[in-house]
Amino acid sequence: MSIKSTLFSLIDNVGLAEAFNIKPHDPAKARSPLLKGIASAKKQFENGQTKAPNRWWKVSNNVVALTVKLAGDTFTINGVQTNHMPAERFPEFLDKFKSAVESGEFDEEIASHGKGEAKVHIASAKKAATKTSGDKYPKHLNPAYEGLEAQQKRNLGRWWSMGRNPDQSLRSEAGDKPEATYKPA
Repeated sequence: MSIKSTLFSLIDNVGLAEAFNIKPHDPAKARSPLLKGIASAKKQFENGQTKAPNRWWKVSNNVVALTVKLAGDTFTINGVQTNHMPAERFPEFLDKFKSAVESGEFDEEIASHGKGEAKVHIASAKKAATKTSGDKYPKHLNPAYEGLEAQQKRNLGRWWSMGRNPDQSLRSEAGDKPEATYKPA
C-alpha cells in the first residue's frame, strides 16, 4: 500500500465534515431568547404598554391571552399555542415561567423548536412609544386604489392606522373593509 493511499484512508469528508460543522448545544445560550422575552413581556405589562409591536400578550375583560413567539413561530406551552389566565396573576405566571426556563424545564421544547438558536420577537419600549398602530393599509385589496389621487391615498393610510375603513366606519365595530368605497371625511 502506498503512502498516498494510506493518507487518503485517514480522510472522511462525509461523516466527519458534518460532525465538524455541528455547533455544540449550550442550554444557557438556548434559554437566553426566551428569558429576554419573558423579561420584556413583564416590563411591558407592568408599564401598561398595550401598543408594543410583537408583544406576547393581550388583555380583554381582565383576562390575559399569552402567545409566546420564538423565531417567528408560536412556542407551545401546556400543549396549546395561546394560554389564558387572570390578569392579576400574569406577573406571577411570568416569574414562575422564568424560573422554569432557568432551571431547564423547557430545554427539550426549546431544542426541538429552534434547535436552541431561536430569536425572540419582542419589541423594546422605545419602539412601542413611536409607533401608533403599525398597521399599513392593504392597498392590494382595494381595486379602486390606483385611481385615487395622492392625497386620498395618504388619507386612506392615515385613517387605516387610526382604526377606520375607507368609508369612515370603525374597524373595531365593522371589521376590516379595505375594499370599501372611499368616503371623504
